[in-house]
Amino acid sequence: MHTKRYQVFISSTYEDLKAERRAVQDVVISTGDFPVQMESFPATSEDQFQFIKSLIDQCDYYILIIAGRYGAVAEDGLSYTHKEFRYALEKDIPVLVMLHAERESISVGKSENTDNARHLLDEFIKEAETGRLRKTWNSVDSLKLAVREALEHAKATNPRVGWVRGDSVASVYALKELDKLRRENDEYRKTLGDLQIDIPLPDLPAPNSRTEVVLQPNFHNGLTGSYASIAADWISLFPLFQTSLDWHTSDWDGEYMYNINREKSQINLGSSIAALFGPIDTSKYFKVSPTSFEQLESYYIEAGLLNAERSERPFTDAAEKLGRRHRISNHQPNNFEITSGKIEISQPSVGWGNDDEIPF
Repeated sequence: MHTKRYQVFISSTYEDLKAERRAVQDVVISTGDFPVQMESFPATSEDQFQFIKSLIDQCDYYILIIAGRYGAVAEDGLSYTHKEFRYALEKDIPVLVMLHAERESISVGKSENTDNARHLLDEFIKEAETGRLRKTWNSVDSLKLAVREALEHAKATNPRVGWVRGDSVASVYALKELDKLRRENDEYRKTLGDLQIDIPLPDLPAPNSRTEVVLQPNFHNGLTGSYASIAADWISLFPLFQTSLDWHTSDWDGEYMYNINREKSQINLGSSIAALFGPIDTSKYFKVSPTSFEQLESYYIEAGLLNAERSERPFTDAAEKLGRRHRISNHQPNNFEITSGKIEISQPSVGWGNDDEIPF
């Protein structure tokens, strides 16, 4: 499994939180990730803010530190920290809120000194902590611990794209390239007859090779599942993939081709995998991520179990036989394991109270 690194944007007012920002930067670096912050270029104009937005676009997580100041106000009446926060939400970047627990104890020099500024700060805090997880802190050390816990929780429950080393090719990319080359080879054969074209292809991983499938929550009947990463042999996943695939056949100018309903298939497969880990009814509360679904699809095409979508039916004769053998033997997969996150069903997290500490 490749080691993934994340870009983490650190946002706060500047002059009053220099030490805290350095501490958070050190925590992010110690976890192997990349801090993104504007220490020498705090936002003081719209032109600078446009540049900062471009940096936020590239980040996986956003840490918001709030203490005793609201910050410099732009022409639209919002501080630049407030504008950064709203932009991160607009881009669906997970926000980790670090709220000072004892604002009344903050020194006068690091607090707002007008009623209007204090009102703006109170409104900002209310907006930032409503409907999302947040941690409180009252010292640099407690802030460092809160950030570390928040990042660990975010990575486990809401994994992001992140970065891997350039010499580590993700298996899903390799499989897609392999399938692309196979399709091109087929086209060459149709055009050139039986001319043999030798195209070097990477080997398909062994059937017992482990792969990781990411489960995402799916909102259904007022409830939702949780995030989790599941490791299993890719061949052991096939029976679940086969029974979960939602497909239909269409007539295209007299030629029949099957098409996959990917959204329904991802929900069917995610719910089936989640059902392996407990007695709860997981139907429609989980879904496999699009990337994980495409990865499995590529495995099965290259293994000769799944036809490409230009075919009349999805599964090959070998796949149908494999499915029958599993049903005859009543095979139950026993090598699935949760590598991160958990399998549970709950109500969406909204309207957290301000007085309760919300654990990551």
